Amino acid sequence: MKLVYIANKINGTSGIQRMIAFQINYFIENYDYEIDLILLEQNEIEDKNFFELNENVSLHYLKRATTNVKSIYAKIKALNITLKKIKPQIVVACESDMFSLYLPRFIKGNFKLIYQRHDTKKLNFEGVNNTAKAKVLNKVKKRLLARAGRHYDKFVLLSEAHRVDWLRVKNIEIINNPVIINTEKRIAKLENKQVLAIGRHDPIKGFDMLLKCWKKVAEKHPEWKLIIVGKATHNLDLLKLAEKLNITDSVTFKGHTKDVSSIYLDSSILLCSSRIEAFPLVVMEAMSFGIPVVSFDCDYGPREIISHAVDGILVPQNNIDILADSTCHLIKDEHIRKEMGKMASKNIERFSVEKIMNQWKALFEELVIK
Repeated sequence: MKLVYIANKINGTSGIQRMIAFQINYFIENYDYEIDLILLEQNEIEDKNFFELNENVSLHYLKRATTNVKSIYAKIKALNITLKKIKPQIVVACESDMFSLYLPRFIKGNFKLIYQRHDTKKLNFEGVNNTAKAKVLNKVKKRLLARAGRHYDKFVLLSEAHRVDWLRVKNIEIINNPVIINTEKRIAKLENKQVLAIGRHDPIKGFDMLLKCWKKVAEKHPEWKLIIVGKATHNLDLLKLAEKLNITDSVTFKGHTKDVSSIYLDSSILLCSSRIEAFPLVVMEAMSFGIPVVSFDCDYGPREIISHAVDGILVPQNNIDILADSTCHLIKDEHIRKEMGKMASKNIERFSVEKIMNQWKALFEELVIK
């Protein structure tokens, strides 16, 4: 099988970049696929890729230093030239921007086109501000999104809950994310007085609400500590907020790390305070280590993964008080914490790598036969 993946960049730490790297490596190592990766907004001299890629991947850098309009034209031209040289059987687009949603209108070739969506539709809009400019842009985007994605051979979503975003799109396929971290069959003991949160410092992750929640928890359980792991990609100044809340003694910020397994194993609870989540990998990873998760019941991912009061706790969205109370409940009751952790490690097996990647393989083979 000859595949081409199209992405903007692969040198960051986002979930989609991690999944692209994993899929490419898995397909090469297990199915002997031939894969090219086309990068639209990254050049060869930029930061080294955070996630390792198989040495057999052929990389193509198409970044162009031109104005917006000229950049789009140059991108389309370079993309078509590159695809013509590669001659793939299947092209997989992996970005959530408007360009990728309308990609079938721009490129030509004798190949099948798959769109892989890892974000909710809301993320295509101009944030939550109410400026006149944002309102106009969102109206335009709403019209464009209503027709977007309809020309792909397959439109892959992470869960059934995401269908509501794309009611006009046909050829939808549901393929969940797999649990890709290797636990080596290790399970957290859930005895350390450590609570964990993982994610980039982005407003969408709700770490401002997390710190306010933790102030309430720390007042009742000062011996417990909160570890926040993730890259500071936005000017949020969470440390300043922690100082204002007077919780710096019980909160530690760590940058993004490849050795996250040891942090999971040292933790007893995972907190997910996101305002929105597509299909959170960190929730799945924590559960695979037998860690119960307390999460806001935000759209869409957490409720697709967590069984409330069985292997974790779902909290009404943005309700900081209940998030704190639920965390304190698991802190106080070690028996319930461990029972939920046991169920978490069992229930998460439905997202095994073998099961999910076989779904991708079957999809590719179906398209090629057609």
